Amino acid sequence: MKAPIFEIRFIYMTLHAIQSSSVNYDSIKKIAREYSTLDYFSSLANLLKNIYPTEVFTEYSKKSLHQKINDVLLHHYKGEYELKYILSKLFFNKNLVAAFEMRVNKSRADFLTVNGVSKSFEIKSELDNLDKLQKQSSDYGMVFDYNYLVVDPKHINKALDIIPESFGVWSFSNGKKQIRRNATLNASIDPEMQLKLLTKKELSTWFSEERGEIKQILKSKSPLEINYLFKKTLKERYRIRWEFLVRHQESILPIDIQFFFNTNINPEFIYRN
Repeated sequence: MKAPIFEIRFIYMTLHAIQSSSVNYDSIKKIAREYSTLDYFSSLANLLKNIYPTEVFTEYSKKSLHQKINDVLLHHYKGEYELKYILSKLFFNKNLVAAFEMRVNKSRADFLTVNGVSKSFEIKSELDNLDKLQKQSSDYGMVFDYNYLVVDPKHINKALDIIPESFGVWSFSNGKKQIRRNATLNASIDPEMQLKLLTKKELSTWFSEERGEIKQILKSKSPLEINYLFKKTLKERYRIRWEFLVRHQESILPIDIQFFFNTNINPEFIYRN
């Protein structure tokens, strides 16, 4: 039986880490700050030169440069790249629609899933701080059925003092999920906030009887009805982009997962020379 693609990459990352234990962290931060999925061959090679100044990259393919940067960042830079990819992998084979970076009031949910229920996932990596967590958890609590914090273990104790008791708490160790606390059904949903997150076109489409007018919708629809239609709207909003990601999952490097969700460009067009 063939090993899954992600497992193969993880083995490669581990071997590579052994060979490059002296990698300069400032150089890695520079790559994390400047890397773009749309970079040309020369830009990718120049980024890698910051870490491997004596290595010659002229014989590399463009995809291999993307791969090398991917492996460096996933193993040496404990940001949100890996956590977003792992979350995606958890839901690729589920009967739902997922999305990245949805604006919610003045916050932005890192990841969400929607089908019969809606779920938000806020990510706090090893490199993040918790300064905005209280505001973020308050915003998500107004619109989603269930809410989760995906957090590096070093933040757990402090985070538990900040987030509502209804929030679930997950962490990951070597790619394996650890459930620190289960989420419970959110009882603080605000129908008006849900409606404010929809576009005029979405309001007109899904609330046509009220002509998309929020005040009229609030008068004529119950909170349960609004929540139901809110979820249907989100599912339709993100469905095509998520289905594209599911179809091309084996061709997409973890650090590029959100880029391909946003653009739906064929990965072959990006990674080829």
